[in-house]
Amino acid sequence: MKITFGILAHVDAGKTTFSEQILYQEKVIRTLGRVDSQTACLDHDEIEKTRGITIFSDMACYTHNDNTYYLVDTPGHVDFSAEMERTLEIMDYAILVVNGSDGVQGHTETIWKLLERYQIPVFLFINKLDIPTASYELIVKELKNQLSDRILDFQDMNFKNGMEGTFTDDLIDNVSELDEGLVDEWLEGTMSYEDMKPSLLTQIKKRRLFPCFGGSALKGAGLYEFLTAFYELAQTSYETSDVFRGRVFKIRYDEQQERMTYLKVLSGSVKVRDIVSETEKIHQIRLFRGEKFTTATEATAGDVVAVTGLISTVAGQGLGACQTRENPYLYPALQARVQYPPDIPDQTVLRIFHMLEEEDPSLKAEWEESLQQLKVNVMGRIQLEVLEETVLRKYQVPVTFGNPEVVYMETVKEPVYGYGHFEPLRHYAEVALRIEPAPRGEGITFESECHVDRLGINYQNLIRTHVFETVHKGILTGSSLTDVKIVLIDGISHIKHTEGGDFREAVYRAIRQGLMKADNLLLEPYYRFSLSIPDTLAGKLLNDITRRYGVYEAPVMDGSGRCVVTGTGPVSSFMNYGEELLMMTGGRAGISMNFSHYDICHNQDEVVASYHYNADADVKNPSCSVFCHKGTSFVVNWNKAEDYMHTLR
Repeated sequence: MKITFGILAHVDAGKTTFSEQILYQEKVIRTLGRVDSQTACLDHDEIEKTRGITIFSDMACYTHNDNTYYLVDTPGHVDFSAEMERTLEIMDYAILVVNGSDGVQGHTETIWKLLERYQIPVFLFINKLDIPTASYELIVKELKNQLSDRILDFQDMNFKNGMEGTFTDDLIDNVSELDEGLVDEWLEGTMSYEDMKPSLLTQIKKRRLFPCFGGSALKGAGLYEFLTAFYELAQTSYETSDVFRGRVFKIRYDEQQERMTYLKVLSGSVKVRDIVSETEKIHQIRLFRGEKFTTATEATAGDVVAVTGLISTVAGQGLGACQTRENPYLYPALQARVQYPPDIPDQTVLRIFHMLEEEDPSLKAEWEESLQQLKVNVMGRIQLEVLEETVLRKYQVPVTFGNPEVVYMETVKEPVYGYGHFEPLRHYAEVALRIEPAPRGEGITFESECHVDRLGINYQNLIRTHVFETVHKGILTGSSLTDVKIVLIDGISHIKHTEGGDFREAVYRAIRQGLMKADNLLLEPYYRFSLSIPDTLAGKLLNDITRRYGVYEAPVMDGSGRCVVTGTGPVSSFMNYGEELLMMTGGRAGISMNFSHYDICHNQDEVVASYHYNADADVKNPSCSVFCHKGTSFVVNWNKAEDYMHTLR
């Protein structure tokens, strides 16, 4: 059996220390590493050591009872949450570490929503219970109230003889409720662990139950009990005899600048010298334990490996028979201009940031030709500081960044049809699409309603590829298009003249033509905030939240003269609220903020006017179509193009 499990937590919950304890108890490492002494096995990057936080996801492989486990340590700081999300695509189980003093924090809730989105079974460990202010019982209650009432206390079970022992009434009640076959045994008081185990396995796997434990990762307290239950109750299987299917979750360049593609084998197997991505061949298969690795000639279903030799792979991409690609839930809410000395060529800096973008696709490095400047998307200021250090250390180029600006996105309010035609001499392709609004956070999806008798499946698949291969720009501000469903309703090819790239041009123009006619909406990012304030300042600060277009829930009094206010607000008006709050209250109030979601912009007209974006003048994103008549090509503007479309005749 092979299981990939990730360790996730809000920053400073003790996640990396927890990971070190597991590796130490499984004899992967000989001595316990410490974050504060810069000796943690999985935080081996120099910047991670200096800052004392996990920045890059890392993994270690080990065996236990003849089973193979892949432990993935993920970043806990919100600025590096995109890196954390990419690892979720390969996890069979997740271990959520919660600080026993701080409890559920803003980023904890974000992680929980992501685990639900990716349907990953979860075990919980309440850490730092050796601290006097920590309380296992209070945190369990908080977890049930804020995350799920199916989080169950496993802490009081007797693990001296494996999993056999006494069960809490809460556990028995919940398992029996979910499995009617156990009701009689529960009522008769004859239920044993062996009776309960099959149901426990199923309910945990289906995310109907979430086992919770507690202890101190620093002192190793509670780790034996946790691991005993985890190894017993986390089970999975993979199809090794099937065709190869893989999922890329990470791209990384090593110290020798060799490109590594991290992937999980979902089914079948892959070997050195296999061709898995277009015409690219695997040169080497690496199994990592922190920064050290061993090589293998083959990886089979369930394995998580890094391979060299692939140069066009991207995070989230499927390989082999797996052709789907995941859309991320978390988006950078800020954008910053890259500043560098004038004697360094633009192309040098562009090349560096395109390599960094391969490692972190959320950067979306974009060169603005008209302004001769490079911009990158980021989660926050700490990420910018780390980028400065990374570029200097790895490439010996000093860079700084301008003040962060908000990253807007665009979508459509109602369905609209878009048509694109590309017919220069000896070329031909025409596409008809329907662009529909999709739920917030859905990104771009695609489906076809076009019959294969009308347009061959090979061309339909090509159109699907072109929909996802680039960032389509909206027409209000030129920001990225999102939250739309693109439906292929018709298409035409030519038996002689359709060549590679023709449908790409037709698809791009069809999307753009549809947007030019649509009722477009500007979307802005929103923070989820938690505000701790004195009762005496509540009225003033609630008014201030409203003034900033925030929405808040009823304040919760803690009985000590303070209250907690949670809510959401636009990033544009809350970006610097932490610093302003300190000045307004003399340091008596504090706020934590995490990216929440994108939604309708509260001041669309003002933002659109400030961008001065002219969609018709954007030659890189044309909305016109190209037709041919009697051997001569001519261009038709978007608002006249439908009169010439062949699909409409």
